[in-house]
Amino acid sequence: MSEIPLNKFEKIALIRKLLKDGKTYREICHIAHVAPRVIKPIAKEYERKKRLESKKREQENPTKKPSISTQSFILYKEKKQIDDVKILLNIPFKLAFRYWKQYLKSIDMFESYEFYKDYQYDIPTFLSIRNFMKRNNISGNNIANVLREATDIINLNQTYSNLKAEIEGLKQTKNNYSLNQNTNYHLPQLLPLGLPEYYYGY
Repeated sequence: MSEIPLNKFEKIALIRKLLKDGKTYREICHIAHVAPRVIKPIAKEYERKKRLESKKREQENPTKKPSISTQSFILYKEKKQIDDVKILLNIPFKLAFRYWKQYLKSIDMFESYEFYKDYQYDIPTFLSIRNFMKRNNISGNNIANVLREATDIINLNQTYSNLKAEIEGLKQTKNNYSLNQNTNYHLPQLLPLGLPEYYYGY
C-alpha cells in the first residue's frame, strides 16, 4: 500500500518538526522527500521565529542583574584591586573600599587586615622573634615567659650601665687622689693657740 502524499502545508509542518528535532538537511530530505532548496527558506523562517520567541521570553522574564556589592565580591574573588573595582563598576573609592572590607569579613580575613593595618611596620620585628623562637625550639605557649625575661634583661642592662659609670667615677677619684699624694705640696705648719701675735706672722 503506497503512502498518501502530503500536501504543501503538511510538508512545511513536517519540515519544521524535523528542524525542531535537530535533524540535518540530508535526514529531512530523506524523510520528507523534498530537495534542500525547499528546506532552506523554511529553515530560515523557523530560525527567525525562534529568535523572536527567545527575545520575547527575555523581555517578559528579564534576568536580574547582580547588585553592585555582589559584582564587587566577584571581582575581589578574581584578585582585582580596589582601584580596579572602582573603575570597572564606576563607583567611588570609599564604596569600593567598604565592599573590600566586607569581602574580607566574608572570607574570615578582616582580622588579618586590621592586624596588618595596625602593625605593618612591626612585622619585621615579629618575624625576627618568630625566627628566634624557631631556632631555640620555643613554643608559642612560652612566649610570655620569653618576653618577661626580656624585660628583666633590659632592667639588668640598665643597672649594669649605672654601676659601670659609678665604678669609672670612683676610679677617676682614686687617680686624682694618688696624683695629689705625689706632688710636693705641703700644708702650712699649724701653731698652737695662745702664743704672742708675732708668732703668727700677721
